[in-house]
Amino acid sequence: PRASFLHKDYLDLYIMAMPRPIYLYVAQHFECEDIAMSFFVSSLTGGKPPLITDYWAVKSMVKLYSEKKISGGKDHKSARDKCVDRFAELLGVKEDGEWGPLQTAELVHDVDDPMFGYGAEPEDWDGMDELSLSSVRLKELVVTMKELKTKSYNDQLKWLKRKKYVTMKEAKKVGMIEKTEEWEKRWRSGEDET
Repeated sequence: PRASFLHKDYLDLYIMAMPRPIYLYVAQHFECEDIAMSFFVSSLTGGKPPLITDYWAVKSMVKLYSEKKISGGKDHKSARDKCVDRFAELLGVKEDGEWGPLQTAELVHDVDDPMFGYGAEPEDWDGMDELSLSSVRLKELVVTMKELKTKSYNDQLKWLKRKKYVTMKEAKKVGMIEKTEEWEKRWRSGEDET
């Protein structure tokens, strides 16, 4: 399974500011959306490595159903290679691009902080001043993360499991968890009528 976590503001920017050729290609072909978003975020952050997620985010994944499978065809790898080349050019993250080449980074996994010390640039939650932040959502996140860092690893896992449970419950309710009654109702209703 694959996962990607990013700030929701990037989703708005994807809709509003993604170069139209990339946006339209993804919308029409249902492929390379992960490459588009990764390179787009890199173009907005000066070429920083694209979307390496925190360990806690990987551990809290909820697998959602997709009616149309997007990968696996015989031309899938070739199409993705073309996406990498074209999207990097359009977003200015090639060697000679406006933002310079994509940067590389070392993946860090801090054994003293196994839940939150993971990624290319693990967040320094303790060094953040939540009072200086303007976003209420970000303030709440910083307070929560600071509190979690004081807990044992087992308590952090309990918190994570509760969050995952709530997310799965919401996804199930709207029919996005495969082979549940809600999923059957959403995706399979009407199939027998043909």
